[in-house]
Amino acid sequence: MAERSKNGWRRGRLAASGLIILCTLGAAAAGARAGHPARQDSAPPKKAPAAAPAQKPLEVVDADRYLALVADHRGKPLMVTFWATWCEPCREEYPMVIELARQYAPKGLVVLGMNLDDDAEEPLALRFLNKTQPEFSNYRKKPGKEEEFINRVNTKWSGALPATFFYAPDGRLVGQIVGEAQRTAFVTALDQLLAPPNPK
Repeated sequence: MAERSKNGWRRGRLAASGLIILCTLGAAAAGARAGHPARQDSAPPKKAPAAAPAQKPLEVVDADRYLALVADHRGKPLMVTFWATWCEPCREEYPMVIELARQYAPKGLVVLGMNLDDDAEEPLALRFLNKTQPEFSNYRKKPGKEEEFINRVNTKWSGALPATFFYAPDGRLVGQIVGEAQRTAFVTALDQLLAPPNPK
């Protein structure tokens, strides 16, 4: 679990790792000698796969805007996942969140991502999103006023990451998962969130 320090979220940074770029070099003849035209029976070179579209900058939100986003999705069950690139458990958990979002979308689940990287780290966050390709919207918390933001999300939240919050269709916060958790914990929480209300 990535704990939060007094002055904000502690950066559990990893050493920067180099990117390995695989390049395919095709040998092409610059020209053919007279009387020896280039062979036409060779297979045409394979096209490189198209690169994923560049990720747009994330909308930066404060506590008021966060609560407005939650309110905007009233009428549907909502799951909000908080993550940061400097939080290793967040990076490990995120692909599972993407899978769950796809799995539960037909049942009406809406998923939002809330990134906690600072301004200087936004390129890392965009690169991570470009790699993982989530199908749900992500936002970035406005730097500063961490304590206020945390308390507006949930007064019982310490600010530890990763963190996921579950909202009922009426907008009430009905559950949370804080820290590293197994997929089964998410499935249980989502099944409860999406369960039809008990008839009175």
